Amino acid sequence: MTQISWRLAEPADVSAINALTARSIRALHRDSYSDAIIDEAVLHAYGVDWQLVRDGTYFVAEIDGALAGAGGWSYRKTIAGAHGPEDPEADPLDPAADPARIRAFYVDPEFGRRGVGALLLRLSEDAAREAGFGRAELTSTLQAVPFYAASGYRPVRRFDLPLPSGSELQLELMEKDLDAPRQPER
Repeated sequence: MTQISWRLAEPADVSAINALTARSIRALHRDSYSDAIIDEAVLHAYGVDWQLVRDGTYFVAEIDGALAGAGGWSYRKTIAGAHGPEDPEADPLDPAADPARIRAFYVDPEFGRRGVGALLLRLSEDAAREAGFGRAELTSTLQAVPFYAASGYRPVRRFDLPLPSGSELQLELMEKDLDAPRQPER
């Protein structure tokens, strides 16, 4: 069994996470998107959201000291997209009315199918529950929909995210009741 360690992301991790993001998207999404869409999305849609790092809601997972994945959650209204270190804070959500946002999940292709994504998702959901959220939502790439569905997320609607070239990145909005009993680990 693979031993995965985790910790909260720090500003010093951002460049390594951004490199991991590009590797992950380029390797794991080939079957769902064209190379042109992937390249443009890596440049304009994916990457670390600094707000998650500043809020202490973004985790990194490591295997044998190597960065294996990153992912987190947010109590803010932003649902997707990378944001820089100087961007203003988004408004907070109301846990009584709004779902927490599951955000920015990336697994290094070298460490795929070893439980990295599942660990990061569990950490994020547990933290959102502790913060009082009863529901979570996320924006999934097409390739990741089966992973999130297996973790109890339901598709809400598919939508297209416009990219600067005029092309579009197809995504799926998904949701989950966090009050529901957790799926047993396998």
